[in-house]
Amino acid sequence: MKVKINRNVCPAHLAFCERCLGQFLKYPMGYERRCFEELVDDGSDVLTIDLKTGSHQITVKLDKEQREMLAGEGWAYFMDFGVPMYRDKGVSGG
Repeated sequence: MKVKINRNVCPAHLAFCERCLGQFLKYPMGYERRCFEELVDDGSDVLTIDLKTGSHQITVKLDKEQREMLAGEGWAYFMDFGVPMYRDKGVSGG
């Protein structure tokens, strides 16, 4: 499955975003949110996420075990840049 996510269109706080994406990572076929721009079932067991947050554009490929880990830990912790808590404040966190 491939999903394109644009976090910049959702005003929610990072904690909500991590919980929301965590639910999708647990239940990819039954969960879609307002930040999703595209969702394609490509038949792959690997979930490809194209994520835009702030000025960063990243692609993450996750197998089932990695999806479960990120769903529990939160995705922002695994990024190599500071993920802002709020998009409109410019405050870094995560």
